[in-house]
Amino acid sequence: MVSTLVADRIRWHRERSERDRAELRTSFMEYLGALAQARDAFSRAEPSQERVGRGHIAISEYGVYAAQHQLELVAPQPILDMARQATLTVLDFHDVVVAGHDADSDECRNAWRAAREARGRLVEAMQTALRRS
Repeated sequence: MVSTLVADRIRWHRERSERDRAELRTSFMEYLGALAQARDAFSRAEPSQERVGRGHIAISEYGVYAAQHQLELVAPQPILDMARQATLTVLDFHDVVVAGHDADSDECRNAWRAAREARGRLVEAMQTALRRS
């Protein structure tokens, strides 16, 4: 009887870990997908001085904040911090584009690079978290 209880406990723990990992993976994918949609849409935005500094409104339309809130429920703090940083870099990219900087300008290239690098660091941390869970 004890061995059955131990086996059941082990199975329950494994199944819970698999569910938690799947939930974490889903949250990661939703956040990264929303962030990519916003970044890609911002790359096509028309210049508009009135929209500079209003990227937070535009980014919410792509579900980035909703996905970030979901991360807050399941992700470890270092990943949340990296996700917030990635969001900020995409907001900076938005401001560069709507300020009217050409896609070939240093400002635009630097903002794009910063967003890409922040996302890359975040993806690496997410992959590590998934391997550990």
